[in-house]
Amino acid sequence: MGPFVVRLDTQFGRGVTDIVLPPLGHLTANTHSAPLRLSATLLDVRISELTRELSAGGIDGLVARVQADSGHALPLHAFRAIAVAGFGALLLGALAFRTRWVPLVSTILIAMSLVGGSEILALATFRSGAFATPTFSGSLALAADIIPPVRSAATKFDEFRAQLERVVDGAIKVYTSIQTSPVGEAGEIRVLHISDIHLSPLGLEFAKQIADGFDVDFIVDTGDTTSFGTPPENVVLNDIASMGRPYVWVRGNHDSRAFQEAMEKLPNAIVLDGTTTELDGIRLYGKGDPIKPPTIERLSDAVFESRVLAVDPFVLSDVERAPQPVDIVAVHDDRMAQSVAGHVPLVISGHFHVNGSRVQDGTLYLRVGTTGGSNFATFLPDEGIPLSAEVLYFEPGTPPRLVAYDLIEQSPKTGALTVTRHLVEQEFGTLTPSPSPSPMPSPTETGGLAGAASRTP
Repeated sequence: MGPFVVRLDTQFGRGVTDIVLPPLGHLTANTHSAPLRLSATLLDVRISELTRELSAGGIDGLVARVQADSGHALPLHAFRAIAVAGFGALLLGALAFRTRWVPLVSTILIAMSLVGGSEILALATFRSGAFATPTFSGSLALAADIIPPVRSAATKFDEFRAQLERVVDGAIKVYTSIQTSPVGEAGEIRVLHISDIHLSPLGLEFAKQIADGFDVDFIVDTGDTTSFGTPPENVVLNDIASMGRPYVWVRGNHDSRAFQEAMEKLPNAIVLDGTTTELDGIRLYGKGDPIKPPTIERLSDAVFESRVLAVDPFVLSDVERAPQPVDIVAVHDDRMAQSVAGHVPLVISGHFHVNGSRVQDGTLYLRVGTTGGSNFATFLPDEGIPLSAEVLYFEPGTPPRLVAYDLIEQSPKTGALTVTRHLVEQEFGTLTPSPSPSPMPSPTETGGLAGAASRTP
């Protein structure tokens, strides 16, 4: 296909399309309903030919040629798959039926019909727009270059050519070492959300790599940066100071007030505790967790939960009395902010070490897992728990609007990385915060938060 040597593979399986870019990683998108898994693996790039193509027609000319070549290659591949199915059925049928021609021919026809019918269904149900929300597996350093950029406003993702151009463009830039453009569109605001680092050097480095690789504008840490609330843990402040961008922080139940005071002295840190701040046009409110670190006070689950819930009305009161509308409420435990549903567009939190999302009264609640990859028992890194973080993409405006977020997970054991793109409007619909008339609203679950509220790490 143009200057690219591509291997096409088809096999029965989940209805997804894989674009494999060795050694960078691969994109996977849920593109169709047929029980076929389609793969396109880049085997080679003829650099001299690629250079000539780019010089002659630019990226548009290159994509046009790749599109034309794929238009010839895909039908040939489809017919080849049918032929292989027929030949395989012939061999198996000959072993089973020998000279009984009727069942032998029936076997061949059934096999070819199954494959051909699945191909027709795949073509009829193919959704190129699925590449707007892919899952990327590969290198963290390359994720921001390979995953297609977020498109602001009302951009549509219906044209195959547009999708092909975005993927090819990203691959070309990496393979030819051309300087890549930022992840988002011009003026788009990118925010890194992390939580529950629990002193993990791996987690701190993971956060820094994401901040640099995705070129985020600022970082929001929703607490439990430490684990035991002791003075020696203040050593992590040096890593936070080296992040090189504004670092918004709220206290978690494992962070001491002494650590908060030390955090306030960092030049790039903005500590929120019943206060607000504004960065890049986004207004944030944050409230520190009411629970003291476990080395100071150990509580039963019931007492723990009651103290967290007791903060909720104060958070709502602060948000309602804010001089300007709040765009993000940042808390460690989202039970502290359940009453702000319908009053703000977004609530971000951590605490439960589980990624999740839900919508209540038009407010999106996002929980990030543990950026430090920590378990509940020791709050030390666990090789079986992935490091987790989120990159939030905002469209500038009054107010700024969250258009997408990337969920990024990396295995501390193998280094395997996945980046999953979520488009807010596509996944949750148009969100318009509106307070529920009921004093005890029932949240509408849309993600993985159900059943986790009783855990109190």
